[in-house]
Amino acid sequence: MKTITKWAFRWHGWLGLSSGLCFLILGITGSLLLFRHNLDRAFNPDIYHRPDSGLMISADSAYRVVAEVFPDLEKIVLHDFPLSSEEPYEFMLYRKTKSPYDNHLSFAFVDSHRGIILRQGNYEDLSGSFFRWIYAMHYSFLLGRIGQGICAIVGILLLMTIISGLVVYRKYIKKVILFQVPLYKGGRRLYSSLHRVVGVWSALINIVLLVTGVWMNIPVFQNLFSDHKTIAQQQGAFAEKPNLDKLLDYCEVAAPGFEPIAINIPKDNKSPILVRGHLPGTTFFLFGGKASNFAFDPVHATFMGQLDIEKADFSKRISWAIYQLHIGGFGGYIVKFIYALIGLTPALLALTGTYLWYKRNW
Repeated sequence: MKTITKWAFRWHGWLGLSSGLCFLILGITGSLLLFRHNLDRAFNPDIYHRPDSGLMISADSAYRVVAEVFPDLEKIVLHDFPLSSEEPYEFMLYRKTKSPYDNHLSFAFVDSHRGIILRQGNYEDLSGSFFRWIYAMHYSFLLGRIGQGICAIVGILLLMTIISGLVVYRKYIKKVILFQVPLYKGGRRLYSSLHRVVGVWSALINIVLLVTGVWMNIPVFQNLFSDHKTIAQQQGAFAEKPNLDKLLDYCEVAAPGFEPIAINIPKDNKSPILVRGHLPGTTFFLFGGKASNFAFDPVHATFMGQLDIEKADFSKRISWAIYQLHIGGFGGYIVKFIYALIGLTPALLALTGTYLWYKRNW
């Protein structure tokens, strides 16, 4: 057992030093993203608090504005509907890329009254939108699809760091949980006790966040080096897509109470248009958000099928539950505050761990 502890201690130190900065970045950016909707509205009144000039334009009208300005995209997603008459339509734009290192995400806000683009930009451009830049940093370290793969690998290393730390401090876990480990004053003993207590208390949620984050990025490896020219050769044009308002009307009639949250509009004519949202019959706490959808033919607007997340196959249900678990999409602000607090612990663990390693070796 001493040999195992010795090896775990050594691995914990090296893994922590090599991935500590990444852990800190993921933790801080993740904590900020938990409150993106609130903070975005507070710091961008010119976008989210527009003067109400009367009749609002429809979702299809807003989409046509974006499609005309950006005709050469892979996909357009109506990401957020206005929550009030003051707010804009927000679109997430998927660009064609020549390299897996290139960022493929952009955004555009469309005024819900005048039908003009209020702001547009690249997710990796800090001057465009701070919180979209934070999003790109969290999910890809600003390195495009390659960065998403790196995030998954870093997540595995961080999991190994936490597990090795629990092996090293296994005798203290019960004492820490029962508040029997004091926080010593000053010097190395203070840093050691802080590292131990914070590490144990944050371990479970950090493991959940890392496992779910790695799971979400696994598909990236399947198409990381895909041939982007194939997408460019597919037939289709955004201007020729069906009227989105009619698709929304169909959803409302087919499922009264359905709450549309987003619409995926691919450029090619092979992939369906998806109206994603929340069905009123959905009860499981991890099936919130835009888990269900209605699929429509991208050319003729005919109904192709409905996905009710409660009745979907296991892989779809588990994938969405993992996503909700990762973003704290349940339990309201209580869960978000807990997640945010835990998300800040990597900063403390990185600082105390580096200090302890330095004192031990120098």
